[in-house]
Amino acid sequence: MRIHIYGERDYAYGQAMVTLRTAIGLTQVELAQVLGVSRGAVLGWEGGINYPKAISLKRFIALCVQQQAFAAGREEEEIRALWHAAHQKVLLFSFAAAGSESKRKDI
Repeated sequence: MRIHIYGERDYAYGQAMVTLRTAIGLTQVELAQVLGVSRGAVLGWEGGINYPKAISLKRFIALCVQQQAFAAGREEEEIRALWHAAHQKVLLFSFAAAGSESKRKDI
């Protein structure tokens, strides 16, 4: 008899990723191409099976900011929540001052 051990899925995180992806109007394949990852990676994120690497998540967040996918006036709060939900260990820089290194702050 085989025993399979699966970690618990993070459905809330997966749903957040689906919601943001659809808000920017991309399919899983299109998002994967834009981020330079496989469709399977996107599927895993949206299924709550795993989390994106820091570089992919930063690119995704930047795309969401560009496409205004976050609630107006709550962008920084939603970005911070998404970043922490993905269990990232590295620091994320505020996108509120994007493009201005002198105004950048760690979140």
